[in-house]
Amino acid sequence: MANYIDVAQAKAMPRLRIVASPGSIAPWSEAIKQIFTIKRVPYVLVAQKIPGPDLELREWTAQTSAPVAVWNDERPRSTWLEQLYLAERLEPDPPLIPAGVEDRVQMIGLINEICGETGLAWSGRLRYLHQVLRVKDPGARPTTSDAQQMRALAQQLGEKYGYTPEAAEAAPGKLLEVLRGLSARMEQQRAQGNRFFIGGSLTALDIYWAAFCNTFSPPPLEWCPNLPPAQRLGFSKLAPAIAAALSPLLIEHRDHIYRAYLKLPIDF
Repeated sequence: MANYIDVAQAKAMPRLRIVASPGSIAPWSEAIKQIFTIKRVPYVLVAQKIPGPDLELREWTAQTSAPVAVWNDERPRSTWLEQLYLAERLEPDPPLIPAGVEDRVQMIGLINEICGETGLAWSGRLRYLHQVLRVKDPGARPTTSDAQQMRALAQQLGEKYGYTPEAAEAAPGKLLEVLRGLSARMEQQRAQGNRFFIGGSLTALDIYWAAFCNTFSPPPLEWCPNLPPAQRLGFSKLAPAIAAALSPLLIEHRDHIYRAYLKLPIDF
């Protein structure tokens, strides 16, 4: 496991601190950690208390989610776009945001489809929550303490993600739409001789996809030996329609980006 400090220690420190969830390969956290690593900007990891809510984190950052990036005494950055622009400002090289406006707009839009509200990962969370919460009367059958704890955590996450049965039932359609769009984009790029989602060089979109792909296709064991077996198994179990939409080209792209650019093994 990576080394973490607590919020109280972090508040007194200068420079870059990243709040993340210990023991979890959370894709939002994985992506921004890899971005700052590529930028060669040193950081310390701060532990988000889970299950929450983390009241110390709320006092410091005005919210309780992770990741959060805090630079010196500046305001905390708790959204992926704020964090990305902070990384670009602190270290412009290598640039991960395209200079051209059309490429930039396309990149930001596609990242938002992956990790923004109602996007790919959001819809995946709603599907998971539905599996746990759709049992209306959990007391009707014996449950273990682990199952009860899982349900309590799912109820907490359900409030965060706006869970309703209707929203969860609509989520697979959104998830498939995004995966198919990313597949089409990568096929188009490969046909033009490009190895990246945007243009001919690495952008933040490639890194975000690599991180989020891990939750649909678990990374090789040697890349992430600390991934709990149950979590690895859960990531491997995809509905047939989702498995079909996750083209081999997208998984191959994840593998290429990790091997060529990102820090391995994955540590959390």
